[in-house]
Parts: sequence; C-alpha cells; structure tokens
Amino acid sequence: MFNVNRVTLLGNVTRDPEVRATKAGQPVSNIGFATNRAWKDQEGTLQREPEYHYLVCFGPLAAFAEKRVKKGVPLYVEGRLHTSHWESKKGTPASRTEVLVDRLVLLSSRKKSAVEAATADEE
Repeated sequence: MFNVNRVTLLGNVTRDPEVRATKAGQPVSNIGFATNRAWKDQEGTLQREPEYHYLVCFGPLAAFAEKRVKKGVPLYVEGRLHTSHWESKKGTPASRTEVLVDRLVLLSSRKKSAVEAATADEE
C-alpha cells in the first residue's frame, strides 16, 4: 500500500526560534508558526481562524533558521508530520504533533527583496 506523509504550509513565525543541540552535537531549532483561515460569514463579516504549528529543523536547516528566521517573518515550509509522546511532570501521558521540516523558504513582504531558501540536504 502507498502512503504519503507530506506537509506544505505558508504562514508566519510566532516567536523567535529556540536552538539547542542534540547529545551528538547536531543543532535543532524549534519554531512557533501560525497559518490563518479566513472566510466571510453569512452576514458578510470577515472571520479569521488561526492554526498553530510546531516546526522542528535539524542540522544545517536549524543553523539557517537560527541566523535568518525571526518572529513575524512569513515562511513557506515543507516537511512531514511526527507525533512525539512523553510522560509529563505530573506523570500523565502527553503528546505533540510536529512538522519535521525538509525545506524552509523565507518570504519577504518587501517587493524588491530576494527569497531565501534552505533544504534539509544542504550544508
């Protein structure tokens, strides 16, 4: 059977990336991210519904994010979903679905600026 686990998002960074290193010394970056759904209700009033995402970048992609990604920056993201499970401090099961990022493209609201991109296989 054929399976696909692919995510494509276009949205904005909600907070500056948090960067740390794995036990092996590989950089890891965690990025808060939001996408918005907009529609008009029956009265014609514009409604907005944000959806929040947790992005995780490894290696050179994490280093790129640390240097270039800031709160408020618009991004195009490609990756796959992964759900992490752990036991909370209270001893109860906890989980979070994350996007493991393969490609990150910085978009700019300025008309004449270049687009910057990084992929997981770049060094």
